[in-house]
Amino acid sequence: MNHIVTEVKGDGINKVKVGNLELEVVGEIEVDGKIYKVVNVPNADEFPGFPPSWDWVRKSMLTWRPFFKGKMVKVGDIEVPSVGDFLLNLDEDMYELVRRIYETFKVNKPPIEVNVSVVVTDHIHELERKLGRTFSEEEMSNLYIRYAIELAILRDVGLIN
Repeated sequence: MNHIVTEVKGDGINKVKVGNLELEVVGEIEVDGKIYKVVNVPNADEFPGFPPSWDWVRKSMLTWRPFFKGKMVKVGDIEVPSVGDFLLNLDEDMYELVRRIYETFKVNKPPIEVNVSVVVTDHIHELERKLGRTFSEEEMSNLYIRYAIELAILRDVGLIN
């Protein structure tokens, strides 16, 4: 797993509850005089089973306009999502999904017809552009489910609602 935050102090053996999920604390980092605990957030492949919010997210994809409850904290030259005193250490793809949600729903205030499904579809199309190929229908469905699981994880840690 390639995580965004790498400069932390700690041994990574303790866990803490962030929202509804128990996450591994990999260390602490000071940003602008505030101490944050850095927690690893699992992606869809790493999460055992389905997150608690899975059913709700699955049923709400076409109508859900997430509220970005967390903050983006500047660490070096990157903005890292945070919830309270926790910096969320995400893999790069999940981080890009968070950025897309943040930009769409927190920064830009889109028209009412834009929902999280539109954001996920755009994210998948961007991945196609990066890879230089078009995904099959099965690949698109698998990615859509993957990102819906990751949205449920992000909802369960309290980053979005």
